[in-house]
Amino acid sequence: MNIVYLILARAGSKRVKNKNLRKIKNKSLVEYSIEFAKKVSKIDKIILSTDSEKIRKLGIKKGLFIPELRPKKLSKSNTSSYQSARYEIARYEKINKKIDAIILIQPSTPYRSLRTFKKLKNIFIKDQSKPLISVKKISLRSDKLLKKRKNFITSYDSKKKETVYIPNGAYFFISRNHLIKNKSFFSKKMNFYEIRNLKENIDIDTKDDLFLARKIF
Repeated sequence: MNIVYLILARAGSKRVKNKNLRKIKNKSLVEYSIEFAKKVSKIDKIILSTDSEKIRKLGIKKGLFIPELRPKKLSKSNTSSYQSARYEIARYEKINKKIDAIILIQPSTPYRSLRTFKKLKNIFIKDQSKPLISVKKISLRSDKLLKKRKNFITSYDSKKKETVYIPNGAYFFISRNHLIKNKSFFSKKMNFYEIRNLKENIDIDTKDDLFLARKIF
């Protein structure tokens, strides 16, 4: 089974400037993802997709084969992960054998566990009919939920108290055929693995997230 590990690391970022090159100690976020991918895969199965020459040079220094930069038209803030992935799949398959599945590893989640990864990979191998994502729990069971109304805050009256989950950003496993057909890493029905460890759940989207990640290190 040909599984490739895809790291999407464009130059721009909405909330944190040059996010993928921001450092925790002396290592950038994209380096954490590259080094993790190298622990779980052969280097020729790792795709670093970027429009940044600086990130490309960093990837090459780590031993990755990056023949060219991703086009700027596929590196905008509104470019979906699917669009970038589709481009990289086509480019990879021109010189390599066909891909069976993709594991998306985002630089925004620097703290990954080999133990957790192995569990997710085993789940995916057993059932590739649906995407598999790592999630974290958000509880809506509180009877003190509030909502904003104009210039004041009031109680949120919800008879249906339930627990919901959001992607924690660490892992997206998906078959090539499912990704191409669905045009998204998400699907109506997905397998999931709940991660409860605070450190593994850090997903850097804001400066506060980056501050927390550095503190936890």
